Amino acid sequence: MPEVSNASAARTAERTSKRGLEILATDFGWHHAEREVPALQGLNVRIPAGQKVLLLGASGAGKSTLLHALAGVLEADERQISTGELRIQKQDAFARTFPVGLMQQDPETQIVQSRVGDDVAFGAENLGIAPEIIRARIPQVLKEVGLGDLDLGHRTQELSGGQKQRLALAGILAMNPGLMLLDEPTANIDPAGIEPLRDAVLAAAESTGATLIVVEHRLQAWAKHVDRVLVLAPGGGILHDLNPQALFDDEKIRRELAASGIWVPGFVPVTEPVGTSPGAQLLTAAEMQVSRSVRAVRTRPIDLELRASRALVVLGENGAGKSTLALTLGGLLEPASGTLEASAQLSQGQGSEPFSWRAGVLVGRIGTVFQEPEHQFVTQSVREELAFAPTRARLAGSQQDQFDSQAVERRVEELLERLGLTALADANPFTLSGGEKRRLSVATVLAASPDVLILDEPTFGQDANTWLELATILIEELRSGTSVVAVTHDADFARALEASALHLTREADNAGRRIAVQGPMLDAPLGRSWLTKINPLAKLGAVAAATLPLISTIDWVSACVIIGATLLALPLAGLSVGRFLRRSWPLIIAGALAAWGIALVGEDSGATLISLGILSISEGSVNAGIATGLRAMALAVPTVLLLSSTNPSDLGGALAQQLKVPHRFVLGALAGMRLLGLLVEEFTTLTLARRARGVGDLRSPIQRVKAKLGQVLALLVQALRRAGRLAVTMEAKGFGTGTRTWVRSATFTLRDAAVLTVGILLGSAAIGAALWAGTFNLVWT
Repeated sequence: MPEVSNASAARTAERTSKRGLEILATDFGWHHAEREVPALQGLNVRIPAGQKVLLLGASGAGKSTLLHALAGVLEADERQISTGELRIQKQDAFARTFPVGLMQQDPETQIVQSRVGDDVAFGAENLGIAPEIIRARIPQVLKEVGLGDLDLGHRTQELSGGQKQRLALAGILAMNPGLMLLDEPTANIDPAGIEPLRDAVLAAAESTGATLIVVEHRLQAWAKHVDRVLVLAPGGGILHDLNPQALFDDEKIRRELAASGIWVPGFVPVTEPVGTSPGAQLLTAAEMQVSRSVRAVRTRPIDLELRASRALVVLGENGAGKSTLALTLGGLLEPASGTLEASAQLSQGQGSEPFSWRAGVLVGRIGTVFQEPEHQFVTQSVREELAFAPTRARLAGSQQDQFDSQAVERRVEELLERLGLTALADANPFTLSGGEKRRLSVATVLAASPDVLILDEPTFGQDANTWLELATILIEELRSGTSVVAVTHDADFARALEASALHLTREADNAGRRIAVQGPMLDAPLGRSWLTKINPLAKLGAVAAATLPLISTIDWVSACVIIGATLLALPLAGLSVGRFLRRSWPLIIAGALAAWGIALVGEDSGATLISLGILSISEGSVNAGIATGLRAMALAVPTVLLLSSTNPSDLGGALAQQLKVPHRFVLGALAGMRLLGLLVEEFTTLTLARRARGVGDLRSPIQRVKAKLGQVLALLVQALRRAGRLAVTMEAKGFGTGTRTWVRSATFTLRDAAVLTVGILLGSAAIGAALWAGTFNLVWT
């Protein structure tokens, strides 16, 4: 079994009296059910308590699998084989006996709660840490990870990917776990933020004595700050157990690691120069602003030209709009203002605005690689993914295929070989490692040989060898006349492509904001209105007391009393009539339809107003229709007011603390609501991604229906995968493991009692008004 150096052991001994956890692996292995070869096998290693370890290995070596195993969140079944033993403090790692902080690669599923402060507190609350301690930690850890300028009530869904990565780390730091497992913690972070974030991790590990294991491809930021370097051998075992200084001083080790794809400090693979002159102008943006939606924050006006044989990299801090710009340049989003025009050479008679092109034309001219590779996958195997786009590319102005079948087959085989995917040709794309998924997503776009390539973080998760091959392929594309745009934090990649740079900056007053179009039922916006401060159970009880009496009667007077009172209460919720109508318009339409239906089929009485053959509309049926429609609105509209002034997290906390609803159920439901809100946005992104792959330019209604069904299926697949990762995040943060504390204590005050009383009085007043007016009409009579 590999042993640590004396110097490393001495440093570790200073911390063993603190909270670090010892790790011991004995012939440990893990074989995923869907893969032919084990992810890990024959792993023997001991990591003393409190040691800081940098875990390395080529792409697909099993680094992420090992972290998930240590967190106890790998799910074994009869198709998955676990061998040997993996122990933490002499206990089975899968028993989750000790608190472990796990950061996964996907920023989106690292977030559990809808508000920044609540999400930071989530793991610490699950561990039963005293609320006053958690409250003190929240602003401290947010400042340490570079999010100190965010309000604790800021919506997590408005954060960029990099900001979500920082927030996930803040939640781990707040837990003070005995073991921190970080999988590419700085991968989505802008360069200026890497060192402060690293220092926050190291300071937390030092102050608590926690054992730290970090997986990174780029080592420069971490190598001099850890006690030990472990290099996994592809397919199993430890290839090297090193003193970190060997990464700088031992040339033999450096050369060996570099040859295997490890990013040793100071090493950058050598690429050939591009060696071409600028070609024809292909795309031109003038005073262009970009935005994901009408309501979202826009970037500053952008002017740029994309030319053949030239590369452009888009730089900027997290949340500056880089990915949105990439989608706009790719013809997938319409510019919010200004213009984006394609040259005659690129458009070939299809019009100057790429957003207006059909999907089959777009895929052969502008190819887009999304930030999240899984958004682009539409088939069941790697080989099918590579063949998908070129088989759908069409010649301009016709339905003729751009490539014949033999050309497609040759291109697929070439890309499989060059990007190291041959052995995975028949694998499901969703089962690949993070780095493999990234290479596949780039390859799916390269397969159609577009004139313009738009790449969002193309080198994420790549080892040095795959990085070199990817850069080489893109240099060849530049030489052939392709224009390349890359959103990236990778300065070495930008230099290899000899790219010019476009720097995007956030507006000072919009820092950290990315407004998603969400309904109030998914995640109520937080305000400082009077009603938002009322106990959710008091508001829920008031709405129930006011509306439940309406179930007994169908009349317009009692309904109007409730609707009128709701409108008068809008200022208490910080809502204008216009904002309220924008949220409640589906209910208004539903009420109108109900009124019309009853007017047509209701019991006739009084004078006949309209005769429609077998149907007639009379004074009685009109009155019944109006009463029914108003009653439906009176039952529903107060609920909109309730949801507009209540955050689901507050309601969940009140249910768990005051009504003693099991917190596993409550918190699981809250996480599901956040996931549902995420999937609303996910559906839009999938629509864009499938258009980028050529889906949508179809030749028959049946094909279009199949395409839409395919998109729904893709959303379901994404939902299941997101839910699985979110469950892993929750489990790793101690969800359901013991007695829980709550940072937000639910209380019931005199003001809350007054609101409940008003609801009861309002319900009584509505029925009383109907009786006084003589319109009270019992449902069962």
